[in-house]
Amino acid sequence: MHVGHAEAKTLKAGDWALGDRTLDGLLLPPKAYEPGQCIARSEESLIRKPSAYRPSSHLIAKLRDYEVRHKRCAPKAVHFSQNGTNSMEDLGDCQFVVWIANSGLGNRMITIASAFVYALLTDRVLLLDHNGTDIGGLYCEPFPGTSWLLPENYDYRWMDKVVWENDHRLGRLLQSSGYANVTLPAPVPNNYVFANLMHNNDEHDKRFFCGKVQRQLKRVPLLYWRSNVYVVPGLHFVYPFHRELDLMFPERGTVFHHMSRYLFRPSNLVWGTILRFRQPHLAAAHRQVGLQLRILESNITAPAVADQLLACVLEKKILPQQSPNTEDKLLSSKTGSTAVLVTSLDEVYYQKLQNYYLDLPAEGPDYIGVHTPSKEETQQFGFDHDKKAWVDMYLLSLSDTLVTSPQSTFGYVGQALAGATPWILTKTKSAETAEETFQEHGYCNRGISLEPCFHAPPLLDCKGRGPGHALDPSSILHFIKPCEDVLGGVKIMPSTAGDRTDERLHQPLSPGIKI
Repeated sequence: MHVGHAEAKTLKAGDWALGDRTLDGLLLPPKAYEPGQCIARSEESLIRKPSAYRPSSHLIAKLRDYEVRHKRCAPKAVHFSQNGTNSMEDLGDCQFVVWIANSGLGNRMITIASAFVYALLTDRVLLLDHNGTDIGGLYCEPFPGTSWLLPENYDYRWMDKVVWENDHRLGRLLQSSGYANVTLPAPVPNNYVFANLMHNNDEHDKRFFCGKVQRQLKRVPLLYWRSNVYVVPGLHFVYPFHRELDLMFPERGTVFHHMSRYLFRPSNLVWGTILRFRQPHLAAAHRQVGLQLRILESNITAPAVADQLLACVLEKKILPQQSPNTEDKLLSSKTGSTAVLVTSLDEVYYQKLQNYYLDLPAEGPDYIGVHTPSKEETQQFGFDHDKKAWVDMYLLSLSDTLVTSPQSTFGYVGQALAGATPWILTKTKSAETAEETFQEHGYCNRGISLEPCFHAPPLLDCKGRGPGHALDPSSILHFIKPCEDVLGGVKIMPSTAGDRTDERLHQPLSPGIKI
């Protein structure tokens, strides 16, 4: 564990206006936690601007109830069977969702948040697999007086068997009853089910998002959760979940915003690194622009994307043009500074912008300073890489304006913590067709929602009608629409004044669900 108690505090309330450490009641006050365990819990309000979105009273009540339940039930994890044979006597009246680590850090964060939302909806307790991930070294414990990690003595060799071939995989259990039945065996052997929510799961696994299946899962005390995608939009397809989600999040597009700010707080070790970069490089600027770059297509080059990035920030007036005016060269013409933070595996984006603003002065009253915290060239794995990635995400999230890459979970985390809908670089199929694409769609466009994209949503056939009867996930609810950055993905759209849920009601104001 990398707790880092020796990290000295470097922020003082006298230097900034002391913010609300509870984030409008989303968090318990720092005194509810062990002193010194999480310095960021006391200090981050000094450097992060308040959110424009207040958590609902219903969400706050659900979180306080959850914290009590977690403290009562999490210790029972020591009774989890080491071979998957769990008894009701060992688990008592507690039910669990056990998150299994998978993919890179951004994917892990969006899937932890998804699993936690599911735990809130189902009165379960979330516990995390930390085998090889050192979650405790990256994040503070979010729940007072207890841990969200599986016990240290848990046999992870057994966890390696919770994969596609596992007999307890939800899809396999449903398939055994026949396609039209949509029925789990009763009782479920050994009291556990494996929910395979990976992007490439099959049509039977996708029935996790059917109300009939969720009603049956209520009697299963232990649910193992393996995923690499943000599934919250799919939870709306289960009507009781939809009602509860609308009460917890009346502004529908703020689920990951509130959940990320509740769950993910830098450990003392990470917090020290964040401050040692921010204070000398970014703190003095009156405005911060965050740029997150990641190429997922093999036929697009980094220099081409660097050109696109510069064209984007100039076209949308996110950053100023170079100035031909000689008066802009005078020291007296500049009264402030804008800090540009570039987060990427490749240094070419940083170099492109730095050279642009060093060669000639910029228009307007600000000096433009370009900074990058880390340059690793290729994606790596392990604690050191995860620590650098988490530092980059957090620094990115302190930005006033964001530009992100399409389909990047790294960017999803940054925008959620910031509470800022980003500009998203236009996706191109190839270098040969890029200019034609830019002429038609622009170099970048404003995102349509603060929420992440569900990259692999289900085609739903909850009644077992067979091929040709599955519902398009973007046609089920009026506020779940196609993503702007992932073909075939869906996301939760912002609420409008006419369809927000009134917290005093127990019925949402949205149309009924058709499945």
